Amino acid sequence: MSRSVEPLIVGRVIGEVLDTFNPCVKMVTTYNSNKLVFNGHELYPSAVVSKPRVEVQGGDLRSLFTLVMTDPDVPGPSDPYLREHLHWIVTDIPGTTDASFDGKL
Repeated sequence: MSRSVEPLIVGRVIGEVLDTFNPCVKMVTTYNSNKLVFNGHELYPSAVVSKPRVEVQGGDLRSLFTLVMTDPDVPGPSDPYLREHLHWIVTDIPGTTDASFDGKL
C-alpha cells in the first residue's frame, strides 16, 4: 500500500467514497503559492479562497487526469450526517501539466 493513500484509508475515504487504487503519477497542489495540499489534512475556507495551482508529474501528452475537490464527511468528522459533498471537478488535465496550467475551476 502506498503511503500517500494511507490517510484516505484511515479517514474512510477509500472504501466509502473511492475504491482502492495505486497512485501512478505524482500531483502537487498548492493554494496561495505556499499551502500544500496533503491527503487527509483539513483545509480551512480562508486558506482555499483562490483556485489551486496543480502540477502533474510523470504523465505524458496522451494522459488526461481528473481532479476532484470533495468533502467526505459534511458538515464535520464528528457528525457527518450529510455525507460526501462535491465542491468542484476539473477534467481533461494534460499529463504534462506544470504549475503554469490554468485549468477552469
